[in-house]
Amino acid sequence: MKLMRVAIPLVLVVLVVLTGCATARMDSQWVDRTFHDGFGAGSRVFVACETGDDSLRRLCEDAWVQRMRSEGIVVIRSYAPGGVAGEAIGNAELVERAARATSATAMIRMKLATGSHPVFQPGPQVGFGIGGGSGGFSYGGIGISMPIGGGSVSPRREMASSTTLTDLHRGSVVWSGGARAQVDGDAGIQVSALARVTVDAMKQAGVIR
Repeated sequence: MKLMRVAIPLVLVVLVVLTGCATARMDSQWVDRTFHDGFGAGSRVFVACETGDDSLRRLCEDAWVQRMRSEGIVVIRSYAPGGVAGEAIGNAELVERAARATSATAMIRMKLATGSHPVFQPGPQVGFGIGGGSGGFSYGGIGISMPIGGGSVSPRREMASSTTLTDLHRGSVVWSGGARAQVDGDAGIQVSALARVTVDAMKQAGVIR
């Protein structure tokens, strides 16, 4: 009984922690195999996040600053004074012009979108098993699980990103990738997770070193 009293609070703590975490993953990525000069410590990278919400744009660009700081890379936010106005963030030419004006060596553009898809939640189940052995013989078990009643369909909200990394000296994209995060609640947690998993993918591809 004492073990159960200790275990239940621990389970609750784990559930609280998991509720506040975002699980992000890469869906796709492409890399220019002719690009061998990954951006490293001391590089200046201009970051522009494109979304319909200005606060989400700022959260996104701040997340890139935090993640790239550990790589020694200087990030210039597009929303900084003299950067790109909110209504112009979708204009690729204006964004690139602003990036070059900061003497950045590279430009990252991340487009964000939110949506939902249906997820089937099965109802409660009952199961039983048969197994054992005797007389020096043994045999495997048989398990059967049957649903009790029907399940339900509930929407799961996601935030998806599409990111490009442009070498401004070349004037061309050297890496692109798509990712998504699933979590309910704080959008800042979602964009941080997307920035983190995207930078990790860039490092694995060698475009950031």
